[in-house]
Amino acid sequence: MKKMFVLIFALATTFAFAKPQKVIFDTDMGNDIDDGLALAMLYDYHLSGKGDLLAILSNKDNPFSAIYLSVLNEYYGVNCPIGAVKNGMTKAEGRFTGYVSKMTNADGSYKFPRKIDEKSEVIDAVKLARKVLAESGDGEVVYISVGFSTNVARLLESPADEYSSLSGRELVAKKVKFFSIMAAQFASVEKAIQLRPEYNVFNDVPAAKKFFENSPVPIIFSGFEIGISLPYPQVALDKYMSEKNPIRLAYENYVYYVNRMKSRRHDRPTWDLTSVLYVFSPELWELSEPVKVEVGEKGFVSFTTGVSSKHRYLKIPQNGKQKIIDELVARSILKPKAEK
Repeated sequence: MKKMFVLIFALATTFAFAKPQKVIFDTDMGNDIDDGLALAMLYDYHLSGKGDLLAILSNKDNPFSAIYLSVLNEYYGVNCPIGAVKNGMTKAEGRFTGYVSKMTNADGSYKFPRKIDEKSEVIDAVKLARKVLAESGDGEVVYISVGFSTNVARLLESPADEYSSLSGRELVAKKVKFFSIMAAQFASVEKAIQLRPEYNVFNDVPAAKKFFENSPVPIIFSGFEIGISLPYPQVALDKYMSEKNPIRLAYENYVYYVNRMKSRRHDRPTWDLTSVLYVFSPELWELSEPVKVEVGEKGFVSFTTGVSSKHRYLKIPQNGKQKIIDELVARSILKPKAEK
């Protein structure tokens, strides 16, 4: 009995003092609203003590991407540094970042406070990534990338600087535990999808190729087929998220355009949310055997099994779909600081 008590106490102590998982979040915020819901999940993990959100990086080259990220930081009460890509991809504003960020009150003031505006000089995303990695312990950081590979590829190629004497590749090898990313496709979904490359890869093919084929640490892929199989129930936002929440406002405006301005109702795929969920709840998933992933000239991705590789892709367990959706919802509907 005494031994059992000591064992139980030891286990309880281990869990009680488990360190929060350090995370970098690299997003093309503004191209689809799943990025917003994925960030809401990370705020929940951060505020609950399960995660430590070190930095948010935008890989979409439009100023309202970083501005909207700043709006969300303020609304949820999370003081997290933001970095932005320079000379990156998809320069168009998109359908929700500017829409929400430009909202004003009757007196002309912004409806949503922010620390970044159109005149702000935002730190380069790669510089910020190098800084937070250099300040972290060895193998402590999980890097979540849910957009283009632009920032990651540049990070791997970055030289020593004021933050670290290591090259980018050396710094990643030393500090990053693994990458959890939404990109590529690893199962047939429908013929139309097979005829074009996956969006995140296609928009910066050279960066994806450099990253996938040269990462010094494991990459866990959430392929296109995963998120599209797990639709986010919009009724959950109706029930649990305030009508004034900048994520709900963004969601409704984005799907309005998805529906060609006929409806604000649509259960969006959970592509980016799944890469966040894997980091904190790997038990909900199955992993493929190791795969070698290669990127073709036009962005089509091929993969080879039965090889020596660090990389794997996510699979939905049999009868595990609803459990995953439930957890995605539960982690994305926390009550923000602005509503308390």
